[in-house]
Amino acid sequence: MLKLGLIQPNFQTGPRHLNSFYLPYTLGCLWSYVSQYDDITDNFEIDAWLFDRPELKVAVDKFSDCDVVFASMYIWNTQYCYSLLSLLKQKNPDLIVIAGGPQIPWRDKNFFLEHPYIDSIVINEGEQAALHILRAINSGDSLPKTVQFDRLKELDELPSPYLTGVFDKLIAEHPDIEWVPTLETDRGCPFKCTFCDWGSATGSKMHKLNMDRITAEINWFADNNMPYLSMTTSNFGAFKQRDKEITSIIVECNKRTGMPTAISTSYGKNNADTVFEISKMLLDAGIQTGAAISFQSTTPEVLKNIKRDNMKINRVSEVADKARAFNMPVLTELIMGLPGETYDTWVDCFDDVFSNKIINLDVFFLQLIENAPMNVNDTDAFDLKSFKAYDYFYETSSRVDKELAQGTAEIVNVIKSTSTLDEDEMYRVNEFSWFAVGTHCYGLTTHISDYLYEKKGISYREFYLGLLDHIKQDITVQSWFTDYYNAYQFWKNSGYTHNKIGGYVIQGGWKGLNSLMPVIQYNNYVNKMVDMVVEFLERYDLDPDVISDYRKIVPLYVKQYGKYLKEPKVVNLKSDIMNTDKVVAQDRYSHYPETLRDHIDYMFFARRRNWYLNVLKPF
Repeated sequence: MLKLGLIQPNFQTGPRHLNSFYLPYTLGCLWSYVSQYDDITDNFEIDAWLFDRPELKVAVDKFSDCDVVFASMYIWNTQYCYSLLSLLKQKNPDLIVIAGGPQIPWRDKNFFLEHPYIDSIVINEGEQAALHILRAINSGDSLPKTVQFDRLKELDELPSPYLTGVFDKLIAEHPDIEWVPTLETDRGCPFKCTFCDWGSATGSKMHKLNMDRITAEINWFADNNMPYLSMTTSNFGAFKQRDKEITSIIVECNKRTGMPTAISTSYGKNNADTVFEISKMLLDAGIQTGAAISFQSTTPEVLKNIKRDNMKINRVSEVADKARAFNMPVLTELIMGLPGETYDTWVDCFDDVFSNKIINLDVFFLQLIENAPMNVNDTDAFDLKSFKAYDYFYETSSRVDKELAQGTAEIVNVIKSTSTLDEDEMYRVNEFSWFAVGTHCYGLTTHISDYLYEKKGISYREFYLGLLDHIKQDITVQSWFTDYYNAYQFWKNSGYTHNKIGGYVIQGGWKGLNSLMPVIQYNNYVNKMVDMVVEFLERYDLDPDVISDYRKIVPLYVKQYGKYLKEPKVVNLKSDIMNTDKVVAQDRYSHYPETLRDHIDYMFFARRRNWYLNVLKPF
């Protein structure tokens, strides 16, 4: 009997105290598929799993008895896998090492020269390839350097790793872990977004898994007390009736068991009505807080450059109107540094989003992903320059220095300049994003900027560019901007950051973009920021009642440590800032962290959207 090792390492996910890890779904799928066949189970058995990132020596010892290892490589584990596989091969030269996953640079002709410890690589889907490889090993045949099969179209033949018990022993051995399951409802994506590599299946037909399996898996997750569900579908809502049925099953499980409490998914790009129907079902069940419609940019030239110009979701105002019809908040994303974007067009993107009453906004740096079309084909055309960031996945640990030293720090190629954004302009884009997200999306200026736009015709562009200049006059805030600049430059030059912004340590470069409100609260500066906004508002000659009501609204809306609304609070208003004379505020999730550190962690990592904003509505 040959011993098989399955390697799919990942980082802890979510707030520190949860001790939460993803189940190694990809390799679970491979084993559940190949174990259908007697010639495999008669000759191979799983000896060891790897789902986390222990010290390399510990990992090597764990797999020391294996005859064959499979490694599934993603952007978050590639360097660790390379180091581990190399050490395993050194310890046991007879070990057969197979690597696959979307991060394998299979186009590189020098791949096997640089990684001689890898015997074969798998390109694209792995089930048929794994079966072929294990049978070749069993029969003593030589292994090809690359193994690639056509995509499976009939997915009904794929058994579930959950329902076949593949993970039962692993879960039993780690009762202290909060496991995150992956729900796969279909494969493929018909769109061709150039920045994306969706399972190496972009621009391809979607194929569905059967409903019996999906239903049973969702119930299995709930019965095994797994609160967070990660869905792999590229366009949830594309199959209207089926995806609504899946949503109903999720909601029913939540009613029956309390699980799941939150999900993540990528919604359909041309199916707004269905997406809002699904999102409303999840909102009513308390599982999601809105419909996630990712714009990425609102600049026509940029959308054309990244091959998203044919999507209905680009019509921001139409999407917003549909959201209002469903009484549904919209959650969206923008990607900073896309080809063709300029500082002016980027500020206009924020204006487009905010003017349509979308405040749930995540901003990301463009990443050049190994096998994404943009990285393969467009770097020269748009003069895309990037730097290596090593700390994108270290949000719950401080090991990046150590992993850099031993060569296991994961690399994300983050954009630093393009043909339309030099490095100085890229920083301006970055700084504006940090400011606008930290003030508008975190509740400090949301209502007053809305009022100025609706009642006075003041654009969000004018308001935020003016306010940005104004608040920099405060010495303390000015020092934060200096800290932010220095942290970004250090990150860009070194690939990681442990810099302080306003005294708060930013551990993980991506966190910088979302750090302004945490820094404000860390310094107990919310009221001072309100004072500065009021000073800025003098240029607009507003009614004093508007100013007075604005001062009342902010502490109700912004969730602040030590000032939690443990009971609903009703406040009278004198102006039309919210088009009502009385509002009620209450904590969105009735969750009150005991320490400032935990409070800030939840601001960064909360699995439920808008955790950092209280609910504020007419009474």
